[in-house]
Amino acid sequence: MQARARRDSIWAAVLLAGVALPVTAAIKVGAWTPVYHGIDLARGEADAAEARLQQVWAVRIDLRDPEVVMLATPGNGDAPLETTSETTVEFVQRHGVQVAVNASFFEPCCTPGDKDLVGLAMSRGEIVSPPVRAGPGDCVLAITRDNRAVITKSDERFRERDYWTAVAGSGIILAAGVKPAAVTDPKNTAAHPRTAAGLSADGRFLFFVVIDGRQPGYSMGATVEELADWLLRFGGHDGLNLDGGASTTLVRAVGGKPQILNRPSGVGRTAGEGGESSVAVRGLRSVGNNLGVFAKSLPGAPAGK
Repeated sequence: MQARARRDSIWAAVLLAGVALPVTAAIKVGAWTPVYHGIDLARGEADAAEARLQQVWAVRIDLRDPEVVMLATPGNGDAPLETTSETTVEFVQRHGVQVAVNASFFEPCCTPGDKDLVGLAMSRGEIVSPPVRAGPGDCVLAITRDNRAVITKSDERFRERDYWTAVAGSGIILAAGVKPAAVTDPKNTAAHPRTAAGLSADGRFLFFVVIDGRQPGYSMGATVEELADWLLRFGGHDGLNLDGGASTTLVRAVGGKPQILNRPSGVGRTAGEGGESSVAVRGLRSVGNNLGVFAKSLPGAPAGK
């Protein structure tokens, strides 16, 4: 365990130094590539020398960039529940954000329709779902209108009126660079597709990390502890576990059109002439809450690219 922790710290140092990584490594962490003003993408991979195959995408958002604006799914007005679900692709199309990821846990799952969110959700300063003071959903990523962000508990000391955008998760998986004991709780040790949000030590960068899973030969998912390890490798200091499983989806706009970056694990079925000829097709889950980023195109790039 000590050897693995030492190795992970070396990988984090290599990443921060911008050093090219050897192609034979069991864990690979790629360099950041700018895709918009204030938004970079990177890839990660764990091969068969590790506990399981993992394919990882990471987004790094510069919260000090004045053009970066965050958006979570708005409320649905007078509808019976708090939001009307949509896929992350639909969220990108509807709102015109440049990058988006699935966010809060929600119910009922897992068909399209109106949803209640688990824990605090805020969009453009409006409370979409009220905070949970203790229990499931009491851990949040909260961002002010001027992009100061925290990952914290939404307990009685937390003041939601101070924030503009917020999403809740199932637990804090990094606190000041340390993994809490809860990440090794038995309920967190199964490997699944995972989504996380993280913050750098100085609060400048917001990270999205998604790990594909349930796909033999490609990517088998991650435990919560492994998800925290990936956040550390990409530069995270604090981290929050978001909804995962078939919800895990990362989308960016390319030339004004949404592009799914990862391989979501959701599977639907289309029927042929009979049950025997039915074929499985990959689908996207319609989720209760997405978190997106508006940003400007890089010089010389077409709008939305």
